[in-house]
Amino acid sequence: MESDDKQEAHFKKLIDETGADSPSDVFTRVVMQSVREEAAFRAVVQTSAVDVTSPAFGKAVMAQIMANQPVAAPKPVISRQIWYWIAAAWAALIVACFFLPGNEPQSAFFSELNARIMSARLFSQKFAVPQPITLTIIGLSSLVMLDYFLRNRLVLFNKTARS
Repeated sequence: MESDDKQEAHFKKLIDETGADSPSDVFTRVVMQSVREEAAFRAVVQTSAVDVTSPAFGKAVMAQIMANQPVAAPKPVISRQIWYWIAAAWAALIVACFFLPGNEPQSAFFSELNARIMSARLFSQKFAVPQPITLTIIGLSSLVMLDYFLRNRLVLFNKTARS
């Protein structure tokens, strides 16, 4: 403790002997000159009016930029041929729902139809897909197709509205 007090007293004595630093006259003049230049610059910037273009000019420039850029025709993610395949598969699933055995008993008409067209035992042994799963697939594919066609219709309406 005593050595800490001695060291602190020694540091205070050294600080008092050296005194506070004062900048030289040249440094003060250089700093004040830069402050005056900055103030003059701010005054010039504030007093000079900035030219503002009219909104019509901005629109004309943007129209020229948009005219120079080639417009890429949007390509569908799923092609028309694939949609035909999806529709055919969808129709096949609907038809298969009538012939695959479900959890509920079939009406006499469908039982007779099954017996006459194909062997129900052979068909159900090879393709044992439960009817709820088939109906779920049909429902989801119907929603996907509805979404696709509605989006295409809205895109066509938007194109005619922009023209």
